[in-house]
Amino acid sequence: MDAILIAARLALYVDLAALAGLPMFWWSMADLTMTPARRIALAGLALGGLALSAFWLIASAAAMAGTPPFPADADLIATLLRDTPIGSVMAWRAAALAIVLLLLAVVPRAPAVAIAAAGAAATLAGVGHAGAGEGAAGWLHCVADGLHAVAAAGWFGALLALTGGVLGRASSYRSTYALHRFSLFGTVFVATLVVTGAINTVMIAGIAELPRLASTLYGRLLIAKLALFGAMLLLAATNRWRLTPRLVREGAAAIPALRRSLAVETALALAIMILVAALGTLDPTAAP
Repeated sequence: MDAILIAARLALYVDLAALAGLPMFWWSMADLTMTPARRIALAGLALGGLALSAFWLIASAAAMAGTPPFPADADLIATLLRDTPIGSVMAWRAAALAIVLLLLAVVPRAPAVAIAAAGAAATLAGVGHAGAGEGAAGWLHCVADGLHAVAAAGWFGALLALTGGVLGRASSYRSTYALHRFSLFGTVFVATLVVTGAINTVMIAGIAELPRLASTLYGRLLIAKLALFGAMLLLAATNRWRLTPRLVREGAAAIPALRRSLAVETALALAIMILVAALGTLDPTAAP
């Protein structure tokens, strides 16, 4: 059951991160008009977000009850929606995704779609450890976790776009322009991830428990996540300060090296999402 729940969480994370991150990247490039292909892709991701949210709810109910996900326990699902914060989170997410679909149909502009999709991604904070908090501390944790999800989506969307799109088809000049222009936004995303990640760790584990965090399964997975994040930072710095100047000097001949580097960075991002999906199912204080 844990494997099914982790898979449901992972699929939902990837879907909502791509949905929010791609239009954020296009916005950062001042590429505001949605082509038909982009609109179809984002509409598919929005519909996928609705379907995957429903699957996550079914998997969560099954994990709580210790039963197979199908047939779904309708009574338990109704209780979760009615008596827990899950109901409000699901409603806000469904509304945000519906707005994305509406905007794609009538106002297909990257900024508007990005804002609505970021709202959907931010709701991921409400169903993890942050959603269990209460009072002012709980709100701080939810805000930090929501910003963390949005910043991660922005970075992930840029990686998808650069790896599969810009560097795959564009000239070396346009590729250099894209990498330079995104560097500022990437810095903002990284800073946000670092600050909000620190807040989340303290809020989940508690300052007093930080020294013994490595003795728990949660802590070990968190350390692995931080190591992967550090590797992503190293690759991003390599792209910015070594491979991008090489692209300027060598032109199209340097694009394959950049594409490989970005592909590895994207794979690391997916690995981090797997760890995050697993972390959300664990008790931070439980021994391994």
